[in-house]
Amino acid sequence: MVRGRRRGHNWVMRRRLRTATTAALVVVLSAAGCSYELRDVSFDVERLVTAQSSRVYDRNGVLITELRGEQRRTDVTDIALIPEVVRDAVVAIEDERFYEHDGADLKAILRAARSNVAAGGISQGGSTITQQYVGNVFLDRSDETLTRKIEEFFMARRFEQFFTKDFILLRYLNWVYFGNGAYGIEAAARQYFGAPACELSSTAAERGSEACLKVSELKLEQAALLAGLIQRPSAFDPYRNPQDARRRRNLVLDRMLFNGFITAADHERASDEPIVLIEDVPVLEQRYPAAYFVEDVKQWFLDNPAFGPTREYRTQLLFEGGLDIHTTIDLGLQAAAEAAVQAILPDDGANPDAAATVLGLGDADNGHVLAMVGGRDFFGDASDAKFNLASGKGRQAGSAMKPIALATALTQGFQVTKSYDAPNVIEIDRPDVCGPVWTVRGGLGSQPEAPVESNLVEATQRSINTVYAQLMVDIRPANFVTMAERLGLEQSRIAPVCAGVLGSEDVNTVELATLFSTFARSGRRVDPVMVTEITEPGGAALYRHISDVEPVLSASVAEQINWVLEGTITSGTGRKAAIDRPAAGKTGTAQNYADATFVGYTSQRAAAVWVGFPDAQIPMRPPTTSIDVAGGTYPAQIWREVMLAAHEGLPAVGLPSAPVTTLPPPQDTVTVPDLLGRQWETDQITAELAELGLDVVAVQVGVADSPPGTIIGQAPPAGSQQRIGGIVTVEIAAAPEPDRGTAEPASPELPDSEPFEPAPPDTPDTPEPDTESAPPDQPATPETAPSDSESSGAAPSEPEPAPGSEPAPTGPLEVADTAEASAAFNAPESSDPPDSPGRQPPLRTQPLQPAASESSESSDPPDSQALPGT
Repeated sequence: MVRGRRRGHNWVMRRRLRTATTAALVVVLSAAGCSYELRDVSFDVERLVTAQSSRVYDRNGVLITELRGEQRRTDVTDIALIPEVVRDAVVAIEDERFYEHDGADLKAILRAARSNVAAGGISQGGSTITQQYVGNVFLDRSDETLTRKIEEFFMARRFEQFFTKDFILLRYLNWVYFGNGAYGIEAAARQYFGAPACELSSTAAERGSEACLKVSELKLEQAALLAGLIQRPSAFDPYRNPQDARRRRNLVLDRMLFNGFITAADHERASDEPIVLIEDVPVLEQRYPAAYFVEDVKQWFLDNPAFGPTREYRTQLLFEGGLDIHTTIDLGLQAAAEAAVQAILPDDGANPDAAATVLGLGDADNGHVLAMVGGRDFFGDASDAKFNLASGKGRQAGSAMKPIALATALTQGFQVTKSYDAPNVIEIDRPDVCGPVWTVRGGLGSQPEAPVESNLVEATQRSINTVYAQLMVDIRPANFVTMAERLGLEQSRIAPVCAGVLGSEDVNTVELATLFSTFARSGRRVDPVMVTEITEPGGAALYRHISDVEPVLSASVAEQINWVLEGTITSGTGRKAAIDRPAAGKTGTAQNYADATFVGYTSQRAAAVWVGFPDAQIPMRPPTTSIDVAGGTYPAQIWREVMLAAHEGLPAVGLPSAPVTTLPPPQDTVTVPDLLGRQWETDQITAELAELGLDVVAVQVGVADSPPGTIIGQAPPAGSQQRIGGIVTVEIAAAPEPDRGTAEPASPELPDSEPFEPAPPDTPDTPEPDTESAPPDQPATPETAPSDSESSGAAPSEPEPAPGSEPAPTGPLEVADTAEASAAFNAPESSDPPDSPGRQPPLRTQPLQPAASESSESSDPPDSQALPGT
């Protein structure tokens, strides 16, 4: 009985307390309101800037990634862009009388007060959507006193006198926190449900001016889930507390049904739906395409004073300014470039790495960085994973630097037909130019008693080091550096040393592609571009790129270089780079095969590829690699695959090359006549060639499909240029022997010639040549040393050339009347071993074809790095 009276007494006391509290609150609010409403309160909402994530897009408007700071936010600019189901869900759970009250809901406050007193604590807030917004935006959020709550109450009422309900709800939905770093409804939609379909499958041109928002795609159950997070984002986090999140979502659905926002059928269906989320990936672990390129874009922005006075200011603007950053990268080509590297150099832990850069040369993409492969995996665990091999410090480019010297020489008045001695080893004793004695290896294998010359055309296409060493002395290293800077290299990037012509200085693929693209534009330089436009949240342009084309080289010089470098691909060291249209380029191999490069271009695209080990200059030779990696091997192969993808859909266009007739006439060469198909008549053909200043050597080849005595092959091919005194080698058809099936010795009436004698082995300067394992797609073939060596180091053999671009002989070859001579004629081309004075190269393993190109070497060997003084 006493216990019952006590329970009744407690209930009466609580009721009296709630009544007293409510009455007191009404009195306090009324008293405070009299004074507050007399105050002059204004709201400068235009100055309220919320931190918003910036977005990076590719050249077609496809989203690459978001850049965000601590807050991930994307404001929606119009309430109409937020579906009604989303608005109803938020209103139903946060402020169901939102469209009825004047900013502060006294009924809700009194209900909350009664609930809190009954619960002995705070169980309901009672704040309207308007109160939540103004209280957190205009007032001190850390102040939890009654005075602040009263001020919030009347500020909300005043706020609604200035602004509409839709305006207030839009501001609220852009401001409120949904957990996991997502501020605002759009950021929350993306955080939990992914990017909108329009951003994943459409380009900017296809979307037009329509906003691309994930919130517009939300379903009823998704909208209810997000609305339920507002009260307590951590407690209802669907990643960590899925059961609580589902109960909260279904409570939102209950309130929506109670308020008539949805039907019973909608409520039943949505309540049964499971919660399906995208993977929760921390900001620092999120993966996205073209990551090396994006990182360069970020650094470009942060280093640019045009975007703000301090780096701190620019950092805040980049990550919280809500910028739309439109870049030049083509994600389709980027994927193709990465696939090309993976196909040629699978990531098996043993292969070297690769870097590549592709630049556009057309009117709409002049200088644009269309693809950038900076390494294997930007998001990998390696300590150097985030180091960009394409645009960082760079590595030695080897003979890819020789065209700079050629441009310098032609600008100074040299002719492309200017000749130099081409010994296999030369000592440059010019301390006034090159410092101490500079020893360079890599020539045509001539001896002092039988000097051989090479002009600049041949020396470029066959990458003859000893010729370019002499040229460097003539043009001077300082002029070489000046030309490199004019073509696109940053000032003071390389030192004025003689060995610079052989690639002793570090450069990267962006710089190399820029240098060579200047030749493709007939001497007009365009610096590389990564960003075309940056717009602010309101659509105003913060930055817009304006192309700057600067003439730095005469068109005639550039076009002569184009003509010379085309020959590098058609008949020189870069035959593996041949594509389905006119192209020009240059191979490069650093000392001891530590770096390998190929740089080339068409009229529409320029690209540079580097291959090597990123952590150190490790020789790429067996057993470390399966082959000796030179510029004409893996780099040329990767370049080819990348450029085929880069030209997809583009018409084939010739390079702006100077016609051969406009070049200075050769002073010591003659045109090789066409001998194919003729009968071998010793006296007559010997006399014809003697009139041209040429000698002839013949070998017989056993074949079944040609009449005996018919000339079925010749080297050099018809129409090519051969030095006076040079040799034309012909293949003569003979009946095959049943038990041999190999080439027969030449007939007795063939002219006598000295047998081919290789340099004696086992001497300090003449080690035995190495053999090379062919790349994965090529059969391994024993190789011997060529006369065209790019350096003092060992040189890789060129894998089999592309069809239709068979190499011609690499130098004079006298063949004796023996079966051994015939075998020598059909031996594979190869490269000089390290420190070798060179051997006269044997000819190819395959029969000569009528369309064979001018004599060339199989691949560029490494360059000499016996550095002269600076």
